[in-house]
Amino acid sequence: VETYRKLRNTLRYLLGATAGFTPEEALSVAEMPLIERWMLHRIAAVDATVRAAYADFDFRRALAAVTEFTNVEFSALYADIRKDALYCDAPDAVRRRAARTVMHALRDRLILWLAPLAPFTAQEAWGRATPDGEAVHGAVLPDVPADWAAPEAAARMERLLTIRRVLTGALELERRDKRIGASLEAAPVLWLPDPSEVEGVDMAELAITSAVTVKAGDGPA
Repeated sequence: VETYRKLRNTLRYLLGATAGFTPEEALSVAEMPLIERWMLHRIAAVDATVRAAYADFDFRRALAAVTEFTNVEFSALYADIRKDALYCDAPDAVRRRAARTVMHALRDRLILWLAPLAPFTAQEAWGRATPDGEAVHGAVLPDVPADWAAPEAAARMERLLTIRRVLTGALELERRDKRIGASLEAAPVLWLPDPSEVEGVDMAELAITSAVTVKAGDGPA
């Protein structure tokens, strides 16, 4: 029940987040920020796992891949980081357009991933996403575009997420000791032996803080 509720809520969120999306709004992969290129890379990886699982009639493996991705990487990470851009950026802002392009791609693919497992829910969502009346089981899962695979972007993003975990761990300690409430109340100092690792990346956006100051070195004890 809990798994189904989370998946249905993810579909509902994606339907709302992509309302009014048009092909003219879409950005190419080359125009996207790093986090969107990483997200498309992860969608491509999950798609491959789901296709292989269905080919083997291994529905449990397909469901596990989809739920882990939607709960951990999409809902708890990507959607959380991008919510400000989605709700506050100008409609023509690159960051917002990139987020909606990725969410639109994920929306349709997630519906089709779930169609064999939750046919009524998939049809309900498909009817909202494609109001032309086509049945979801008449649709074909599209091939993954070749430029979604971005191993270099993925490797860099994984390193940034490791750094992010250090930041969020420090924020949890501050929250536990009642020095902050929401993470946006914090402006941490990030010490790195090699600050170039985060060059060109807004770590405050990634960590959902009001600011991040990057300094070279090991930091205070």
